[in-house]
Amino acid sequence: MNDGASVPVSPIDTVIGTFCKFLNILSAAWLLAIAILILCDVIGREAFGTPVYGTNEVVSNSVLSILFLQLPLSIFNRNSLRTTFVYQKAGLRGRSLIDSGSYILAALLFLVIAYGSWPNMIEAWAIREAEGSGIITIPVYPIRTLVVFVGAVGVIVCSYLAYQSLRRPQLLADD
Repeated sequence: MNDGASVPVSPIDTVIGTFCKFLNILSAAWLLAIAILILCDVIGREAFGTPVYGTNEVVSNSVLSILFLQLPLSIFNRNSLRTTFVYQKAGLRGRSLIDSGSYILAALLFLVIAYGSWPNMIEAWAIREAEGSGIITIPVYPIRTLVVFVGAVGVIVCSYLAYQSLRRPQLLADD
């Protein structure tokens, strides 16, 4: 990624970058909380013979959420996986077209995820969907909402990067 010394950073870059960093920090905090929960569950099981009830449900519902919260920053920082054989052979304009095409496809994928998850999110809120049995139940509707929300954020980030790839290909100059 460019160090920003030769290309000025726009206010939109700053807003989107800051928001993506916030989501990433939120995912890191969530991951730390999950690690602490798992540690407490293991210690509770081994030392006291009593697990932390609901750990399985919390962890299983958190994995997708943590991943989704990290995606926007990864995409915004252009840290996605790519096959570089063709990309390295392409000139600046070719890279710009490859990047914009990739971002448009990613935006469409996020749009399909958000759109496809919308009815399930609405239903989950209507019935207050929860997972678990017995002692503890974990609400699922916030997780479904997060999938729709991050899908929408992904559409915005990818659309902006596709536009930027076409309008400001000099950002790719150091790749």
